[in-house]
Amino acid sequence: MNEEIDEYDIYHQDFTTASEWEVLIARLEEIIVEWNLSKIKLCKTSPEYTKKWLAKSEDIKFRGLSFTLTYNALEPVKSQDSEKEPEEKCLLTEIQQCLWDSTTNFMDNVDGSPFPVSNWFGLKRYLMLYPKAPLVDGSIIKLIMSSVNIAFSIVDCGIPFFVKIREHWQHTYLGIFEDNDYKISFDVIHLKRISNQCSHLSGLVSLFKSKISSPVPLDAVVISTKFSYELKDSDSFTWRKRTHSNEFLSIDGFDVKKLIELPFGSENNPLHSALLNAIWPHFRESAIVDSSTFSDIDPIMAPTWTITLKLRDNINCLLSEIIRKVMNLLDRDSLLMDVLGLSKSLGLVNPLNKITEAPITISKLVKAAVGRNTHFTEFKGPITDDLLMPLLYYVFPDAVEDDTFPYPKTLEIESKKDGAELKLCKYVKTSPEDGLVWRLSVTSARLMDAGGLPYLAHFWYEFTQELQYRWEHRILVPGVVEGAPNARSCLLHQKLQLLNCCIKRAQEGSAAGYSSEEEFFDCSEDEGTEEQLPWDRPVGRLNRLDNTTLKNGAPLYIPRTQDPAPKTEDQLEEDAELMVRLGDDAKASELRARMMSASLLSDMEAFKAANPGAELCDFVHWYSPRDWKPDDGGSLGDRMLLPGNPWVEAWNVARPVPAARQRRLFDETREAEQVLHFLRSRTIGGVAELLLPAILKAGAIKAISEGATATCSTIVAGVDKRRSFEIAARELLEAEREACRSICVRKVLGNSAEGKPLDVAGRSRVLNAMGGALPAPALREFTLRVKDEVGPQVMRAALSNEMTIIGAFTERIVCL
Repeated sequence: MNEEIDEYDIYHQDFTTASEWEVLIARLEEIIVEWNLSKIKLCKTSPEYTKKWLAKSEDIKFRGLSFTLTYNALEPVKSQDSEKEPEEKCLLTEIQQCLWDSTTNFMDNVDGSPFPVSNWFGLKRYLMLYPKAPLVDGSIIKLIMSSVNIAFSIVDCGIPFFVKIREHWQHTYLGIFEDNDYKISFDVIHLKRISNQCSHLSGLVSLFKSKISSPVPLDAVVISTKFSYELKDSDSFTWRKRTHSNEFLSIDGFDVKKLIELPFGSENNPLHSALLNAIWPHFRESAIVDSSTFSDIDPIMAPTWTITLKLRDNINCLLSEIIRKVMNLLDRDSLLMDVLGLSKSLGLVNPLNKITEAPITISKLVKAAVGRNTHFTEFKGPITDDLLMPLLYYVFPDAVEDDTFPYPKTLEIESKKDGAELKLCKYVKTSPEDGLVWRLSVTSARLMDAGGLPYLAHFWYEFTQELQYRWEHRILVPGVVEGAPNARSCLLHQKLQLLNCCIKRAQEGSAAGYSSEEEFFDCSEDEGTEEQLPWDRPVGRLNRLDNTTLKNGAPLYIPRTQDPAPKTEDQLEEDAELMVRLGDDAKASELRARMMSASLLSDMEAFKAANPGAELCDFVHWYSPRDWKPDDGGSLGDRMLLPGNPWVEAWNVARPVPAARQRRLFDETREAEQVLHFLRSRTIGGVAELLLPAILKAGAIKAISEGATATCSTIVAGVDKRRSFEIAARELLEAEREACRSICVRKVLGNSAEGKPLDVAGRSRVLNAMGGALPAPALREFTLRVKDEVGPQVMRAALSNEMTIIGAFTERIVCL
């Protein structure tokens, strides 16, 4: 009982150790100083700011709670005059002026800041202490606010400091700012129910005056009011007539023009609701009576009406829906002709087999017209004959005398027009607008949308049948740019260009008297009179090359040569892959050089035939002048003298053979059959890949014509074709949604702009659509403000099912 008590154990306490509260204050001071936010550092401010918010953040812990302190500030505009220094202002005056200016806005406006306090109080910069867990304990809130006040005073902070309190869903904040003898308190109240006093303007005015420490003169409070009405009966605003996507399939009164127009926009009303704001921008407290027993606030008499539109979350956009259906086919790897059960009968196992023609094609009609009797295997596709023929005549308008839909006289792969359609989906390789590929793709997409995959397969079958007929009868394919395949166009257009090259070459061969089935060119009649041409007799000369002479002194003549074989982009890719797969050994290098020098060897043989006695240096003089030297009458350049040069080997094996008797570099028969087999044997996904480029570009032009804008296009580089299609489809969906909004704005607002005051006609149109009366307001907002001898006093209230009241009150600090 009488144990000795060690006084050292009782009184040993280290009072020099900082408490958690002091550590918090010190940490706040440290960060504010580190971020240069004291008044001395901030006395010079920028007169202009961008709309971009900059942010810094640091994590803080206090009593097991985690906080994030963030500094949010508008980015100042960089002055072009580097010598001009920022203007020096009183920080209190700047904050008070911004606070007063902010009362012209309403609480639901947004400015891009992470927290709404910047819009509510007109702040250009502020500090926010945000707890990671809800801060609901009143004692902790008081301790945090006292810490903020102390740290703010010690470092003389130059910007408002806020603390987020209560639940995260509640926009509840406490804030302070002090400068010399004045203090601004920023307070926010958010409750789930509206108190009786705050349910009307009179009670709000009384509450506002009670918060102001200095007396307020009679009728000095200036008020702004906005009543918001959600007009959910959006069908009252007439949309557009319902357009069935398969309307063009009706045989009665069929018009191809219905097919040319791609469907666009929303089939149903895309408008979810319209938010009507009735605004009284400025009046004195005595001008309008609004109490618990009586109110003379009439929204129809409000000086200003504005409307903002809200679209439905999932708008069924017609164009994007068609594109989605086509893109869904990309992953299907079965043959398209399997849909019709025609793969075997079309000879897809053996591509050289003849293809059976269908009875309902342009080909049959043309054959019947020339009196050819051909036996056909009966095939009846899902598309009726009365519908199929106009569609085929639309794609092949030259097949009938009545050319109702001729192709443009000038077909351009890249449009020279300056417009937004060139920016929207500009990275997608396309074909000439309103050309064959364009019409084929749009028609196929419409058929796919209306009748499903069997309709697409049937139309593709008829298309390939017509191409087969045109090749056999040497009839050029219309609606295709002349010349060799253009790599800037889509693959389907390149294939049709290659087919036309084959048809032209076959036409020229028929005129010259040789068959396209032969592997070598035939001699002309004059050349055929001699049994054997002497090797020293010049043959196949085109014209002399200026005054140039051979090394032996004879004139140098330019020979007639074969044109290089035209190739499509997929053929070039196959060649490149083959070159890589050959390997790096000597045999592979020799084979690679031989494959690459086929055209070179042909030109060498033609040159030897036109210039008997010529040497390699003479050929290089004409073919590659940079590799020729004038020394000693002509010699090879250094590059030609390198070991293993394939030119030397090719020259040694080249014989003097004119181009007319050479093996053909371009076998039009083989190339044409390959093109036809390529198109017939496509999988479902392969056909979709061929059609999508033109569909996407046609959709882009349609979107622009309907009011969509494209200020910039997505930059697509290093992505595969499938990914580029997905990006383009997303762009078109966004453009279509934007166009829907534009159409809604024009339909509802007329000549007025969204969010801007409605004209008299617009107000009448909205009021008539709502039956002459408005529903109960969804939101009532009041802004009360007054300037007294201390500074601006501001209070805002937003009343709906909940109540939010914010206030910024300035008071003079009294030092005791």
